[in-house]
Amino acid sequence: MPVDRKRFSSCPIERTLAVLSGRWKAVVVLNLFSGSKRYSDLLRHATGVTERVLTQVLRELEEDGVVQKTDGFWRLTELGFNLIAAMNGLLAWGVQHANALPER
Repeated sequence: MPVDRKRFSSCPIERTLAVLSGRWKAVVVLNLFSGSKRYSDLLRHATGVTERVLTQVLRELEEDGVVQKTDGFWRLTELGFNLIAAMNGLLAWGVQHANALPER
């Protein structure tokens, strides 16, 4: 049984970040923002991700209600499209403060 990551905090920011935590989740969500895609398309656009990792990422995003699979295509749900606004805010902050952040 998967661990319910959202139960670990009542803080909305932490819960939102938990949905996006991991190297590939944001990449997958952004790829689906432009429209529905087959698994093979997502694999091709996420250069460097393994099939096992992509499958796990999609499963977690599906459990969180961010994506769904219909007729062989993955797509964002309404919740997933709403998540894009939060990601845009994170992007703006990252661009503005990138030089002040330490390299990792």
